Amino acid sequence: MKIVEVIPIAKSFTKQSLSYFTKDSFTPGQFVRIPLRKGSTLGVVVSSSEASKSKSSLKEASFSLRKLAKVERAGELPKSFMQGAQDTASFYATSVSSVLASLLPKKFLEKPELLGSGVEEKPDMAREVKLVQLVHSERFREYRGIVRECFARGKSVLFIVPTEDEVLKSADLLSLGIEQYVFVPKRHAESLKERHPVLFISTPSHIAWSREDLDTVILERENSRAYRSLTRPFVSVKRFLEYYAKARGFSLILGDVVLSLETLWREREGEYVEFSPLSWRLKFPAELHMVDMKKNQPAQGKQSFEIFSDTLRTSVEGALAQDKKVFLFSLRKGSSPTTVCGDCGSVLLCKNCSSPLVLHSGPIYVCHHCGAKRSAETRCDACGSWKLTPLGIGIDRVALEARKLFPDAEIFIMDKDHVKTKTQARELMKQFQAAPKAILVGTELALYYVEKIPLVAAVTLDSLFSIPDFGINERAFYLVTKLREAASERMIIQTRNAGESVLAHAGAGNVLDFYREEIQEREETLFPPFSLFVKVTTEGSQEALEKKAAYLQSLFADHKPHFTLTHTSSIELAMILRVPRSSWPEPVLRDKLLLLTPDFSIKVDPESII
Repeated sequence: MKIVEVIPIAKSFTKQSLSYFTKDSFTPGQFVRIPLRKGSTLGVVVSSSEASKSKSSLKEASFSLRKLAKVERAGELPKSFMQGAQDTASFYATSVSSVLASLLPKKFLEKPELLGSGVEEKPDMAREVKLVQLVHSERFREYRGIVRECFARGKSVLFIVPTEDEVLKSADLLSLGIEQYVFVPKRHAESLKERHPVLFISTPSHIAWSREDLDTVILERENSRAYRSLTRPFVSVKRFLEYYAKARGFSLILGDVVLSLETLWREREGEYVEFSPLSWRLKFPAELHMVDMKKNQPAQGKQSFEIFSDTLRTSVEGALAQDKKVFLFSLRKGSSPTTVCGDCGSVLLCKNCSSPLVLHSGPIYVCHHCGAKRSAETRCDACGSWKLTPLGIGIDRVALEARKLFPDAEIFIMDKDHVKTKTQARELMKQFQAAPKAILVGTELALYYVEKIPLVAAVTLDSLFSIPDFGINERAFYLVTKLREAASERMIIQTRNAGESVLAHAGAGNVLDFYREEIQEREETLFPPFSLFVKVTTEGSQEALEKKAAYLQSLFADHKPHFTLTHTSSIELAMILRVPRSSWPEPVLRDKLLLLTPDFSIKVDPESII
């Protein structure tokens, strides 16, 4: 009789593993169907040992072991993948079970044989993480060289991108001359059978793809926020890959037009190395125009602020006259992100969750937090005044103004309100490209679909700098850089913060000076990467949260917790811990975090602490 330790693959499972008894033999990494609660789920075998060696502990146990039925061999996870998942779980203070559930999509759980045999080459030694920081065309030239060099050595490559659309685009750019050896998720099974080394291109959903000859993994657009999970267990694909690469010994390459600040800092600290010289001053084909909107006074006879400066208006007119495409970028959905009372100065808030209401066309007020709506005929909640003034520039307002100024152009809008699915987004882009005179008005969503466009303009970015978060400058820099990459002829940035060094550096492609200024400021304030934040949140009534706050204060007193309360649909309590990066994962603190019940949400090293 044997005792088999199994890790269930379930996000809601908080324990590290379960034990079962069986007379059959199982190997570590093998998938098994296990009984769990009132049903069953897929699990991964961690270890198997003779029951005779655990007689005493079994007799003293307060529970009885359940039987594990014999299953046919149906695929395995490589040991190095399991090690990567365990290290990731340790870093994010969560269970290995939830990490595996996050990394393995339903497709693999239904057909684990698609993962292959689990056999892998034994690594000689862990390799250094290598970096590529170049504009798009030069970056992919480097990638093509990497793939061909791996093929020459008889090795395969896994290439990961953030979105499904980028899978096909990357395949087109990388497959020249090697088309028969380039595979995407639809041909997953074929890629495992091909005898020649292959290039497999996918989103993180197929991060478990593996062959015995896998030698290199490339993470394209390393700075993309799409690589962080938005739901529990809140893990980063990039960090998992680093652990996985160390355990297996393959080469991990991180690439982007501008790598994340932490990645650049780790290169300067000697933790990462350059694959090729990093480009600290990016060169873009499009000319740049910064427009100071403080000097853009209303035209004679007009009292309201004009969204389009003279520079932007004449540039759009010129582009449309030559049937050239135009992309107008706006940060916010709706017409105006904020509405204030002209009499008492109060902000119009959602009655359900107290978030600022956004004015949409209709007109109607919509809460982007909980979805609640209010009539445009509403009054100020504080004083009852009708004098409500919309502030800020949303995408609907930009589109409305564009229709007035450029009536001959066809206006396309791309945000989450107008485009609900990826299919709709692709269809909209086809229509935009086919129209002779066309303007695309979009939020960050559009950046996943646009390619080279002659004229790109950031109508406003100023509201971004009003967010009191340590990472906002980095986000703004990356956003402007992506917009500059999308422009083929001209880029215009309208701002009332024309002297803002972040925008100036981003517009000029000056990564070096931005990095120096930002890293110095973070070092002085001990913000990441010089420390690591742990954010714990929970919701409930005022009375319930008072008890939870007292519990957290007692449990984490040695780590000087900082508490905040936010009024949403209920009341949210947030606890922030600042930990020296060099000491994490700190076993004592991590074990305390693991004691918290599922009604507490834990985010280790979050992108934001607000």
